[in-house]
Amino acid sequence: RLERLQRVVTKLQMESGLCEEQLNQADALLQADVRLLAAGKAAQRAAELERDLDKADGMIRLLFNDVQTLKDGRHPQGEQMYRRVYRLHERLVAIRTEYNLRLKSGAVPAVTTVTTTAAVPQRPRAELEEATLRYLQDLLAWVEDNQRRLAAAEWGMDLPTVEAQLGSHRGLHQSIEEFRAKIDRARADEVGIAMCGQMWDTVGQRAQAQCPLCPPQTSSKSRLRHLESLQSFVSAATKELLWLSEREEEEVTFDWSHHNPNMAAKKDSYS
Repeated sequence: RLERLQRVVTKLQMESGLCEEQLNQADALLQADVRLLAAGKAAQRAAELERDLDKADGMIRLLFNDVQTLKDGRHPQGEQMYRRVYRLHERLVAIRTEYNLRLKSGAVPAVTTVTTTAAVPQRPRAELEEATLRYLQDLLAWVEDNQRRLAAAEWGMDLPTVEAQLGSHRGLHQSIEEFRAKIDRARADEVGIAMCGQMWDTVGQRAQAQCPLCPPQTSSKSRLRHLESLQSFVSAATKELLWLSEREEEEVTFDWSHHNPNMAAKKDSYS
């Protein structure tokens, strides 16, 4: 068991390093496009950046599965590996948020100093509001996509499958919980607040919804609770099945002939 867990640690160390390289590459692409936008040019690497972010997201979900294996096995490096993967996840969220705010929304970083006499043209308010609306719609699309994923999620029929689903969902649930920061940021945006009502009307008369994150957040908490309950039940059932298998093996291999000196003990055991 310890050898198996140590192999998981080695795998985590290697794959977390690969994930960090993936995030470095995504961040480099993001900063390059931000510089292009600041110079008044169009972003060039958005599609490649999205692919890198999606790839890193998938890697982190698998890493969370391995971390959960360590924690379930009470490996001494379990907490250390968890913090390492969690930092990768935080960085992914930060890069994706900056990408949504500065690239997908079309926002240009503010100019803090002026070195020439030429005036910097200001974006028309209508165009800025449209960019903000696009960003809010992107947030809503993320919410709806994960709501669909939760609704279509399956339930494992054996212990390894259930444990894999539980580890994967813990990673997703963490993403959903941390996504609230994006919602709060959009709400704090002066233009975003003004556009919120318009967005809900545009996507289907949702002005009464208090928080667009609530449906998937509630569903995610419910699925997490049920998966934990299912994992507990399947784990207990698996132990019982193993016990039965051991007893069966014992009965099948037992010498039932009258020459067996342990027959009396067997009778006592049965009684």
